[in-house]
Amino acid sequence: MFRIFAAACIAVVASCTGTPAQAHQAMSGWAYPASCCSGHDCAEIPAEAVAEHVRDGFVVTVAPGAHPMWPVTKPGSLKVSIPYLDTRASPDGRFHLCIDSNGKVLCFYAGYGGS
Repeated sequence: MFRIFAAACIAVVASCTGTPAQAHQAMSGWAYPASCCSGHDCAEIPAEAVAEHVRDGFVVTVAPGAHPMWPVTKPGSLKVSIPYLDTRASPDGRFHLCIDSNGKVLCFYAGYGGS
């Protein structure tokens, strides 16, 4: 538990540095940083799409059509591993994933104890 909390604290500090430019907003109203997206790469994902592996981080599975950058035309689900050190704390307690059209992870926001 301490490891998760420490990673969340590091991620929050890391996400607060850099340029003040903002890209687009999450459904709950907070803005994804421009460093994570170009106006359409980020979206909230359901908690069911996320599995936490205590030693390694998270594994996220996105079905075709479940994310704007992973449309129904994709041949299968996207499954990505995200280390704790690459995880940011979610401002709204929900999970959010920013990916490019090839499925490369740009940013991942973990909903620690969220909805």
